[in-house]
Amino acid sequence: MVGPVKSITVAPRGLGLDDFVPDAPFTGHRAQSSDIAPHDVIDGVTVTPLTVNADSRGLLTEFLTAREGLREPIVHVYQVTALPGSIRAWVYHRRQFDRLAFVNGRFEIVLYDIRPTSPTKNRLNVFVLGHEQPALLRMPPLVIHGVRNAGAEIATFVNLPTRIYDPQNPDKCRLSADDPRIPYRFDGQ
Repeated sequence: MVGPVKSITVAPRGLGLDDFVPDAPFTGHRAQSSDIAPHDVIDGVTVTPLTVNADSRGLLTEFLTAREGLREPIVHVYQVTALPGSIRAWVYHRRQFDRLAFVNGRFEIVLYDIRPTSPTKNRLNVFVLGHEQPALLRMPPLVIHGVRNAGAEIATFVNLPTRIYDPQNPDKCRLSADDPRIPYRFDGQ
């Protein structure tokens, strides 16, 4: 139960909207996708570097914006908290794109393409993303993926999938993390 909310009305103190100063335009460096994505990335996968804006209060990072136009809608957003060394593998989705934003911690993300008609069938990609290399990783349906918190601290990532989660018909197919048919082993497996 949430405690009572405090609300008071105070006498005006001569403060107006014109007393505020507009923010200055962002002038920092924006990384390029080629800085973090292999040249032989799996077909349909995109890696978008995320710009972290820092000041004395902390950090601000945009995950998605309609500023440059959106290819897919923002319909469902959730955060995953991962314990050090924890592994979330292996999964794929039948209909949705996963868009995973990594801005803190250190994550090892593995993608494996077994789509029968894909030009990159049997290709495996490994990314290390997080605090040192913040990025939004977009994976198409049917691309197998797994994520390991490779850091020593609890860390989080955010998923912005392209379809709303339906608890009656989840769009997720799973395989054990140690299945020998996946040609990759996370450290500690």
